[in-house]
Amino acid sequence: MSNTVSQLEIYRAKAVGSNVNAVTLLATDYLNHFNEALMLAELVVDMPDMLDDFATWMPKHYKDHFRESGIADKDLAIEAFDHSPSEYKEPFDSSVQMLNKQLALLQQVLQKERENLGDPDKQQFVRKKCQLIRSLIDKISGIINGQVSAQTATTAEKTDMSEENSNVPSAQTEVIEVSEGEMLDQADIDALFD
Repeated sequence: MSNTVSQLEIYRAKAVGSNVNAVTLLATDYLNHFNEALMLAELVVDMPDMLDDFATWMPKHYKDHFRESGIADKDLAIEAFDHSPSEYKEPFDSSVQMLNKQLALLQQVLQKERENLGDPDKQQFVRKKCQLIRSLIDKISGIINGQVSAQTATTAEKTDMSEENSNVPSAQTEVIEVSEGEMLDQADIDALFD
């Protein structure tokens, strides 16, 4: 156990003054990967021809992102990731998984409804889904910066349990607050596209 603590202390010392958070040992540069997808999804509302670009976006593991990154602290970000304390790493991993699922679901829905993207109801759906994605990115940013709450962990656990045996991204049992108490679930999606 002292070896683990020692490694944690070593990496925290290395992270001081770098792009890696010295407490969580995670780096916000990873969020650029998701911000790119969100930007493309938001553009689809006004520029449906951007759908092909959004549809080709793929999830990327944290370490893979940094392996391909040009930031100065990329090696530290990769090494420190395995030493991130579980109180940050677990909600981080769960939230990233949830975000990837939401992005994949949006890709699927937009591909299916490609010909109807000019419909105001469908555009409103895309805007709400983008708000949800933005809130998940913001939550992950908070985790990276050391802001972990019981609600963050609970929401992530519920999502993991509801989709534990599913290989297909789905929001069938998932209900997530979008903003101001507004909820978005699979029934909302079905109602828009039926």
